[in-house]
Amino acid sequence: MKKLLSPLLMTIALVSLFFASCMKDDDSPVFDEYAQYKADSIALRGYVAKNFPEAVYHNETGIWYEILTEGQGDYEYKIVDTLNGKFLKFFPAVKYVGKLLNGTIFDQTDAGKIDTFEIRTNTAYQYPFASSIIPAWTFAFAPEKIGEVKLGGLTEKGLQKGSKVHIMAPSRYGYGNRAVGPIPANSPLDFVIEVVDIK
Repeated sequence: MKKLLSPLLMTIALVSLFFASCMKDDDSPVFDEYAQYKADSIALRGYVAKNFPEAVYHNETGIWYEILTEGQGDYEYKIVDTLNGKFLKFFPAVKYVGKLLNGTIFDQTDAGKIDTFEIRTNTAYQYPFASSIIPAWTFAFAPEKIGEVKLGGLTEKGLQKGSKVHIMAPSRYGYGNRAVGPIPANSPLDFVIEVVDIK
């Protein structure tokens, strides 16, 4: 009996220690996503009013945007059904600039270069957060809907070849409350995205 009791007590002690280490101190702040979204919305409204008064507000997401150039392509976005889920999947070639609201550029396409990559977003699971890109880009590219699946895109057909869009998004559609490289936690983001091609 002692041989069984000793491992059992050890397991209980380890589990208790694990849960105790995961619990936060009473003094540690708890992240309030709603309060952050509200603060971002106020910051973005002031930023847009001062710098981009022609921008349009997207009610469902809180993203502000401007269509700088209408695309001429006829790319048809599709949802691909796989064993792992239903994915919005496409390959854009883009030029872009990403900056913070204070004007600091944190990322951009190298001069004279074009970036090509796959965008893959699960439309059924935690949409648009289960994605290969930040949610702000998913909303920028995606059409409003595909068939009966509502994607909440900023435009009816989605971005096309030749499109150029300017988006200003709350932090929840960027990197949220995580600091990433030169991007501080809880940062609203400003992007200009030019679609050179899309497949």
